[in-house]
Amino acid sequence: MLVGWPAAPAQAAVRNAEDLMIVDCLLPGQIRKLGRQATYLSARRPVRTTQADCEIRGGEYVAYDRANYQTALKVWLEGAMSGSAEAQNNVGEIYAKGLGTAPDYGMAFQWFRKAADQGYGRAKINLGYLYEQGLGVERDQAAALNLYREASGIEDELMYASVVQVEIRARDEKITGLETQVAQGEAESAALREQVRKLQAELGQRRAELQKARGELADTQRRLAEARQQQDDDLTRLLENQLLAQQEQINAQQTQLASLERQAGAGGALLAGSPRLEILDPVFVATRGRNTAVYRGGPGTRKIVGRVNAPQLVREVTVNGQAAPLGANGAFSAEIEVPAGGAQVQVAAVDTGGTRAQIEFTLLPQAGAGGATASAAPAPQPAGGLPRGVKLGRYHAVVFGNNSYRDGGYPTLKSAANDANAVAELLRSRYGYETTVVLNGNRLEMLSALNDMREKLKPEDNLLIYYAGHGEIGADGQGYWVPTDGASGNPKSWISNAAISDVLNTIEARHVLVVADSCYSGTMTRASVPTFTAATMPPEKWAQWVKAMADGRSRTALTSGGVMPVPDAGSGQHSYFARAFLNVLRDNNRLLEGQRLFQEVATSLALGSMDSPLAQMPEYAPIRYAGHESGEFFFLPRGAGASTGP
Repeated sequence: MLVGWPAAPAQAAVRNAEDLMIVDCLLPGQIRKLGRQATYLSARRPVRTTQADCEIRGGEYVAYDRANYQTALKVWLEGAMSGSAEAQNNVGEIYAKGLGTAPDYGMAFQWFRKAADQGYGRAKINLGYLYEQGLGVERDQAAALNLYREASGIEDELMYASVVQVEIRARDEKITGLETQVAQGEAESAALREQVRKLQAELGQRRAELQKARGELADTQRRLAEARQQQDDDLTRLLENQLLAQQEQINAQQTQLASLERQAGAGGALLAGSPRLEILDPVFVATRGRNTAVYRGGPGTRKIVGRVNAPQLVREVTVNGQAAPLGANGAFSAEIEVPAGGAQVQVAAVDTGGTRAQIEFTLLPQAGAGGATASAAPAPQPAGGLPRGVKLGRYHAVVFGNNSYRDGGYPTLKSAANDANAVAELLRSRYGYETTVVLNGNRLEMLSALNDMREKLKPEDNLLIYYAGHGEIGADGQGYWVPTDGASGNPKSWISNAAISDVLNTIEARHVLVVADSCYSGTMTRASVPTFTAATMPPEKWAQWVKAMADGRSRTALTSGGVMPVPDAGSGQHSYFARAFLNVLRDNNRLLEGQRLFQEVATSLALGSMDSPLAQMPEYAPIRYAGHESGEFFFLPRGAGASTGP
């Protein structure tokens, strides 16, 4: 210790992984003095911290796996009743999470509203989500959008128009005289629900059979170890053959299970409504007239990339009347000749029922890049370096790559460790990150790495967390990361998305981005996020936006897919998602915001995974209950200096 420096605060002894879980902690009051004579004990202070930290500070808490909404309310309700916006938001989150009981969205709405009325950004995000989903309040997309905009500090509604989604089967509820079609649709829906119910029942049965087979495999492995120890050669050979047969049986069961999950997912997509057509590249520019997309470069050939979220429902996609091949992952692309004055583009889709829908837009080369005509709408220059006066702070990364698992129920992965090493090296060498790499980490090692960041980082810091490995989804729909000591079928041995969100909520770093490349990773991202078009803003507005986003606190996630499995390896040493992520960061030479990272990764993934047996739909959104208020995560490569604007 250096002479003259204050002693470091006492560190809590960590005995197991549970000691690092975040709990609602009620710290003892402080003894305070009033004048020379009177002393008094202040009210107890509620905080969120680790079990170990709460314990060493003499706080009162209920263990993470035993906490419920009543024990959590005990910590925060007094402050909420006293008018604390933070406490009111926390009470709202307790009701929204449920914590051992069904969520009470009506009560959550009331408390989020109280905190939002005081201008608390996190509460506005949470309240917007309730309006968006119609939870505890009548669904109101406009109210949700306004709340998201307020929380993000964005006043211009046009900032939200960078991705266009088109409903393939448009329905006009005002049209009358369709009783017969409605009845037919209801009958079809009932039949489809029955089909999905049967699929789900079969899924449950297959999962039970798979679990039983894994148990038998573990028993055979135990008996084989005993036979080898006893040097019983005949029994060893017999058990080795039996083990091989069981492993083959489990692989076959896993393949059948994945097929059933895809079928159930397809049925769920049908029940959820019509598939969506999404234009990934180029990005749409907000205008008050015809849809317009602007790209960097002059006149010439330009590729258009899009995708549909349920390709099994789409018979054909055309671009300007020409068929665009549709990949198994729902991606399609086509090349358009764009003159200086722009080109008119029509993208159409026909579903299996013969219903046609289309989107039309103008595709323009960037103004000044190729002499666009005066009649063409001018396009601002793309974003470049960091605007003057904006400081992004220090960058840290924790990168997890889990290949090998102790439980035989989790097959060894081929690319997770390679992905983790490549991501860490790129962040360190090209973007100046201080990186921590955890390969084949168990539950304690993974939680310890996150806790180190919780104790180390300051408000001026930025943190990126990358996870590649197995993922699970629980019976309650909760997503999980699986550490290498995770036991199949035992959620208590995994790390839940909720636990990760709790950790992120207590980290002081201003900006945190989670990049998750695992099965079911998309369950972390459900709240909506405004889609910015920084590359098309006027210089002064873009600089103001960057400053506002750099000053705001953000907790966002970029995930490799929704709630369906994602493939392990692509055509090389990396997964499809990791390859797209690495390519975008390698090619980037300017200030890159999280929204544009997502758009470019989605485009690269759509083109690079057309041969993938599983469709991947990346997602990008705030992480629920992780303390997101506003702001955005930025990447700035070495050598991309300050600038006055885009």
